Amino acid sequence: MGNLLYEDVTSYQDITKEEFSKRTAANICAVYKALLEMKVKQDAKHGEDGEILEYTKSTYTLNMPLGKTVLPREKPAPKEEQKTKWEKFREEKGIAKKKKRSRLVFDPIQNDWVPRWGKGSIKKLAEGDNWLAVEKPKHVESGLNPFDYAKKEKKGVLEKQKLAELKNTLHKQKPSDMKKVQVLDQKS
Repeated sequence: MGNLLYEDVTSYQDITKEEFSKRTAANICAVYKALLEMKVKQDAKHGEDGEILEYTKSTYTLNMPLGKTVLPREKPAPKEEQKTKWEKFREEKGIAKKKKRSRLVFDPIQNDWVPRWGKGSIKKLAEGDNWLAVEKPKHVESGLNPFDYAKKEKKGVLEKQKLAELKNTLHKQKPSDMKKVQVLDQKS
């Protein structure tokens, strides 16, 4: 009953549809009868008036016993993933995992909630107000337009981040997978 599994060992060969449906109905009735008997036994534990003393349970709940038949898994058990360098470091140092931040942030200048990133974000609004540079800009030394310099700087940061992600995924892979990657690199 723990797995709600009912085994009918009688043969189903050479029977009509009506007989098949009758047997199926009888099997389902047998399962329901067993469930009702379990319910009656569990209700007897509640007391004479049948009152449920725990408010978290409803009147129709039924505590199922543990299954006796071990059912096989359809797919193999998932393998434990290797931890990245950062995850190992975080655990060693006892650093807590970052909590997910909300998409909106309050902007005191507009006195309203604005997106944290994307169009109309607080960062874009701050950049829009920053058209006049007070300190000596770095783009003068490189001889670039300030907007082009900002784009190149941003692009460099993104490339650096992608490279770090790639290193992390390669570190996370098994050594056998690493050999495959090296072989592919040599061929191309």
